Amino acid sequence: MHQKQRICILVKAYPQPSQKYEETVCCAGITEDGRLLRLYPIPYRRLKKEQQFQRFDWVEMDIAKDTSDHRPESHKVVPDSIRIVQLSSALKPEQKVRLWKPFIADSLQALKEENVKTGRSLGIIKPDPDTVKFSAKPIREASAEDQALTNNLYRQASLLDTEPLKELHKPEFTFEYRFTSAGHTHEMKIHDWEVAAAYHHYKKRYGDKALEMLSNEYGNNIPRQNLHIILGTMKAHPRQFIIIGLLRTTEDINLADAQQTLL
Repeated sequence: MHQKQRICILVKAYPQPSQKYEETVCCAGITEDGRLLRLYPIPYRRLKKEQQFQRFDWVEMDIAKDTSDHRPESHKVVPDSIRIVQLSSALKPEQKVRLWKPFIADSLQALKEENVKTGRSLGIIKPDPDTVKFSAKPIREASAEDQALTNNLYRQASLLDTEPLKELHKPEFTFEYRFTSAGHTHEMKIHDWEVAAAYHHYKKRYGDKALEMLSNEYGNNIPRQNLHIILGTMKAHPRQFIIIGLLRTTEDINLADAQQTLL
């Protein structure tokens, strides 16, 4: 049964072509009663302009537990029910921190151990200080068969839509973070829509220096901004965590609770 929930959006993953839904975006957000949930399938680029939420917007939507997904946080969304109720600009930095602070795990290893015990598939960690390294790796050309399938999926129009979606920029690189957590080294791809969008913005602004500028931002500037990493597992790989989002703040995490309460 669907229930109406108000959720503060933390993550928008990069859009993925889908044979069933044309294209979907998987999101993660925090409910008013303090639960971190995975939300899908959201046809983000098919939403009306007034429905297209940004990170830290409070959004009202009808959701239901996805009984076909073993991950406890996974919920299906009714896209037509999506309504933005408060923009991110209305939240102070310390208010944003208080929202996600309860979901910080002691380390990636601790999160993995909890995943085995309870099935927890979403969490936040802080990398060990001065260990984050950013890299970009060229994407190998897809096979002709895979490219044809992808192109066909992106050109599909749903029964209610007359125009196909505009094809997304073809990814040129995969972006990765290498870091340590509690002394253990990890290397993971960043699946956040934000970094891909930033690269295409930098290409327009900086041209041939785009990758250099992006590497400086994500490799030097962002890690200095109290970087925390949002991690989630994949349905097909329930024990494997991937980076789905990045959080940074100038606030002292330990002092956030000393501020006035959010709601």
